[in-house]
Amino acid sequence: MYYIQTMLNFSVFFFIYFFLQIFLYRFFKINLNKFFIVLFIISVSAVVGFYLYSIELLINLINLNLIIICFYFVMPAIINHAPATEIIHLITNKKINNKKKLKKSFLKGRVGKAVEKRLEINISSNLIKFNKGGFTVTKNAKKILIFLNLIKKIYKLESDAY
Repeated sequence: MYYIQTMLNFSVFFFIYFFLQIFLYRFFKINLNKFFIVLFIISVSAVVGFYLYSIELLINLINLNLIIICFYFVMPAIINHAPATEIIHLITNKKINNKKKLKKSFLKGRVGKAVEKRLEINISSNLIKFNKGGFTVTKNAKKILIFLNLIKKIYKLESDAY
């Protein structure tokens, strides 16, 4: 029974933090995903966990901190239109598989200088593969795009880049 309650608490914390994060960003442009805010929440929960001698509370605080750390890594991809995800988007949707055409689509902005570096990062992390015919997107990259686009559509988030 104790493990079920812990799992329920974890899922409730997850949904509360997830919806709070998206709600505050969507309507008030408040980003809880800043390093000092994350560090503050983790330090407060460490102090609370240290002074209150409750194992259940400690496990829930650990779960909450893990959720916060996960969102610290996931939220920038949702709210920022990063060059790495833009490259994957162009290759998938626009069917651009030539390096020169890909560079031309980025020449209009600041992102133009980072295309070479981002292409190397995407290739080294196995999100994009380079074949003789051009670039292809791996299944993992498609899954990441589907997840991020789903969150953007549900909450009608817009990129800060445009």
